[in-house]
Amino acid sequence: MKSIRNLWVCAGLALMLSACATPYDTEKGFWSFGKGFETVQIAPDGWQISFVGNTNTDRALARKYIMRKSAELCQQAGYPYFTFTREQTDRDSVGQFGIGDSSNSLLWGSSTIDKETSVVVEVTGLSSKSSNAASRVYDTNYILSHVNVED
Repeated sequence: MKSIRNLWVCAGLALMLSACATPYDTEKGFWSFGKGFETVQIAPDGWQISFVGNTNTDRALARKYIMRKSAELCQQAGYPYFTFTREQTDRDSVGQFGIGDSSNSLLWGSSTIDKETSVVVEVTGLSSKSSNAASRVYDTNYILSHVNVED
């Protein structure tokens, strides 16, 4: 009986954690259930940034998160501008973990299907704003001043 109670406590905690959008400062890992940011530097002036949000993180919020994270990385590296050389945004249906117990050969369980927003970008820091750029160039300070992720 104690294991069933523990099972319900764990399920309740999982529900509480999934009730809000994935917070901006979440790093992808085991304890965040694979949600959050993962950043890899792929060149002296470039990074690959991926973000996975939960059901309550829509595409617009995920895009704001990526814009803000890109500006932060470029500012830290001394780049006043940046551009996205690749960008992909998806909203997928994913199965969540199931819970089961086997007692007296009776098995019961629960599982859910959730929506998950993911964004992957390659960001290139720029020392100057080129007037003939092939893609949009963002001002690092402008993004940091105007893109609020603390709603």
